[in-house]
Amino acid sequence: MEVLTTKEMKELDRYTCKKKGISSLELMEIAGEKIYKCILKEKEIDPVTDKIVIISGTGNNGGDSLVVARHFLEENYKNLEIILVGNLDHLTEETKINLKKLKERNARIYYFKNYDFYKDYEKLIKKANIIIEGIFGIGLNRDVEGIYYQAIDGINRSEAYTISIDIPSGIRGDNGLIAGIAVKADLSIIIHTYKVGNLLNDAKDSHGKCKIVDIGILEDVFIPKQFLLQEKDIKNLLKKRRHNTHKYDYGSVLTIGGSIGMMGAPFMSAYAALRSGSGLSSIAVYEKYLDLIYPIYPEIMIRPYRKKEEFLEILQKKEAIAFGPGLGRKSDFPFYILEHLLKVDLPIVIDADGLYYFKELLNKVKKENKIVITPHYGEMAMLLDTTSENIKRDPVSAAKEFSEKYSIIVLLKGTTTLIAQQDKIYFHSLGNPGMATAGSGDVLTGIVLSLLGQRLKPIDACKVGVSIHSLAGNLAAKEMGQYSMIATDIIKYIPKTLKELVK
Repeated sequence: MEVLTTKEMKELDRYTCKKKGISSLELMEIAGEKIYKCILKEKEIDPVTDKIVIISGTGNNGGDSLVVARHFLEENYKNLEIILVGNLDHLTEETKINLKKLKERNARIYYFKNYDFYKDYEKLIKKANIIIEGIFGIGLNRDVEGIYYQAIDGINRSEAYTISIDIPSGIRGDNGLIAGIAVKADLSIIIHTYKVGNLLNDAKDSHGKCKIVDIGILEDVFIPKQFLLQEKDIKNLLKKRRHNTHKYDYGSVLTIGGSIGMMGAPFMSAYAALRSGSGLSSIAVYEKYLDLIYPIYPEIMIRPYRKKEEFLEILQKKEAIAFGPGLGRKSDFPFYILEHLLKVDLPIVIDADGLYYFKELLNKVKKENKIVITPHYGEMAMLLDTTSENIKRDPVSAAKEFSEKYSIIVLLKGTTTLIAQQDKIYFHSLGNPGMATAGSGDVLTGIVLSLLGQRLKPIDACKVGVSIHSLAGNLAAKEMGQYSMIATDIIKYIPKTLKELVK
């Protein structure tokens, strides 16, 4: 499923109207009818006893909501009231026409034009048990203030079941950030397909349940480059095991990491790799840290090194490398290790402190390298010499531009994880807030490492890896709760996840 920018969606709207020979007003009519039918399918509403309040803005998102209002009126829903928020001089032509149609049907319409109306507004929505809002659409590009802030705040304090059209008002369509305040919807009805703002940053906390309605948008000249990953997209990438195999057929993988106070990180990575199907999983650790190791998992091999020659020997027969979990930043030796790894034909996952060393060696990266980096927003900011806030404002461009510049895959971790392969971006929106816990990233690194060792293409290893990680995390949250789950709980549910995925 493709994911669109706000600009692309508007261009497709225009293209569809031109190709089909219809007006934007007619397209709005189609959208409103589809939204109305979706509402009735998703929420049982009694025409007599339920009170519906439709809150509309002055733009085309508001126009969609007014078409929905007209359908309710035509089907004899008795308790329907409409509140139009904003300056009537700013009505789009399409919204103005739909407002006129409602007036002709003697709809009960109220105008929230200034602060004086707020008390009446509160009374109206206090009685509602269904609110349908179309105040702002995906084009919001400013902070929400004044009567718009009051309108959204009133919706959020209401106990009514709230439905948002296309995107909850107050969420920016280009990055999913809250523009001061945003509607907390129970149901968001998304037109045509997901937009970037439906998925990133604050979006998940505002959208509630999401449903997509098809309004007949044409894409015959559109080449999508942004996609939402779904379970069906990765199922065929994992194959059943053959009987006539041995452990090396499933990859011998190596995690390079560990330092004072952070020895747990490489263990979680190495153990996650085993649980994800690796035939062998080893940890390479600098010799002076060997006494800090407690062999938690007997299946994991510990390989100490002190000299370059010893390290090179450890690399023998390895199919894939993870560089960075718990590595620390107090030694120069990791520079040599990574510089050597960039010269060999092995897939590498670089995470955590490994990214610190990687930044200094970017000029050594070659197009033929099979490199996956797994930064969070802060680490991505470090690599680009910017701030986390700047990454948050446009994570898609940050991941894509870095991937294109260095010909590597960027797996940018967040509430929705992004996988950038050159100019293509994959969005992965599963997972839960309980996964924001120490070591969760190390587990993801181990899963991706394992899949690389099993000879999946780097892009496929990332797609499958984030899916396994999130699905296992969801199972852990279901059992342990989001507050109490820890990273090793995610590892615990990798087997069950794989059992479901590989059938």
